[in-house]
Amino acid sequence: MKVFLSSIAKNDIRLLMRVFNAEKEHKGSYFLEDLKESIDFILEESERIGKSSEITIRKMENFPVHIHYLFENNETLFITAIFKELN
Repeated sequence: MKVFLSSIAKNDIRLLMRVFNAEKEHKGSYFLEDLKESIDFILEESERIGKSSEITIRKMENFPVHIHYLFENNETLFITAIFKELN
């Protein structure tokens, strides 16, 4: 399945990598790896429970971040935005 990121999501990822790197060295890289794992989980889960064309939100396991996404034409995962939780 194809995975596309909106320009907003790409900017969100860049910003969050800087934020996490400012908190601790290499934390931005760990965030990026965890994001990839979360996207893989979304893809696996969609095979079991189906794909929604509505915007869905998934919380990442190891970071206070929410992934906003939807499926287009049952063949593309479109990540619309990635938000950090407010403390």
